[in-house]
Amino acid sequence: MGTTDDRTTALADRLFRDAGGALELYTIYLGERLGLYRSLADHGPSTSAELADRTGTAERYIREWLEHHAASGLIDVDDVQAAPTERRYHLPPEHIPVLADPDHVDYQAAKGVELARAARQLPHLVEAFRTGGAPPHQPWEPEGRAEFNRPIYLNRLGKEWLPAIPEIDRRLRDDPPARVADFACGTGWSSIAMAQAYPRITVHGFDLDEDAIIAASQHADEAGLADRVSFSVADAADPAQAGRFDLVTILEALHDLPRPVEALRSARDMLAPGGMVLVADELVEDEFTAPASDLERYHYGWSLMSCLSDAMGDPESAATGALMRPSTLRGYATAAGFQELQVLPFHTEFWRFYRLVP
Repeated sequence: MGTTDDRTTALADRLFRDAGGALELYTIYLGERLGLYRSLADHGPSTSAELADRTGTAERYIREWLEHHAASGLIDVDDVQAAPTERRYHLPPEHIPVLADPDHVDYQAAKGVELARAARQLPHLVEAFRTGGAPPHQPWEPEGRAEFNRPIYLNRLGKEWLPAIPEIDRRLRDDPPARVADFACGTGWSSIAMAQAYPRITVHGFDLDEDAIIAASQHADEAGLADRVSFSVADAADPAQAGRFDLVTILEALHDLPRPVEALRSARDMLAPGGMVLVADELVEDEFTAPASDLERYHYGWSLMSCLSDAMGDPESAATGALMRPSTLRGYATAAGFQELQVLPFHTEFWRFYRLVP
């Protein structure tokens, strides 16, 4: 075991590195919002003046941003000895998927948007910690909702994950064409991905965020799927939905819901005979551990900044938080009237999948 001084220095060094990482994500926010990465990817090596001219920005700001990114290894500079306004910067081909291609599974520039949006809530979150309530609902603007799951859904949900669950894959291909309900669908990419992979199914997405549903409807229309994919600003507990669906999906959303047992009960009631419920949620440890893995720490961070706080405004909230362990979900499923919860024999880098049997 190290000395007290060793631990003190190590923690001070860690926080210094963390601060640099946080600031880097804010500069990535700037690059994403201003279209800087896309311009560099499309046009190749550029001076600060050329990039500023193409993106309608101020050269002096762009020069500093380019220097920061080159110093951080995010972009490359052709000649570090050149005069500041004559240096040419380019986005390495290997970095384009991560920073400039929102359709690629490795796209991560949305992380900057997520962090900036979360930071806007910090003063309200301080007060929420004192009162036990919730911060006010985040307005849609200026960032909208970061679509960080978009490329994952489009590239993997219907192409890899659902085909890996034989019972669900078979029903989505069989007659009569399956009807799917997508709980907490957000801006619609999970619904769209399922419809693209299974060209005979219909999908109806539910979300309480009106702005998200407006965006989802636009996305479905642009994808040419408006005839099979629809969305409602609605509580899925509407009795009119009972018995209508062959599959109900709740993808990375159940832990955010203040009343998960009621949500699962509604999902069960929505099922037609032989229907199934699929839940995907965070890949967390089975039990609390400390110190924990980087992934566990990441989930705890988002739980504090968003997942737990979003649910705390309901006086009857289960207050689950992002760390919904399998035993917690099993308790919710039992209380909702399900006979069995199956932990499916595969997981992704970040999620675990569950099939709930009525």
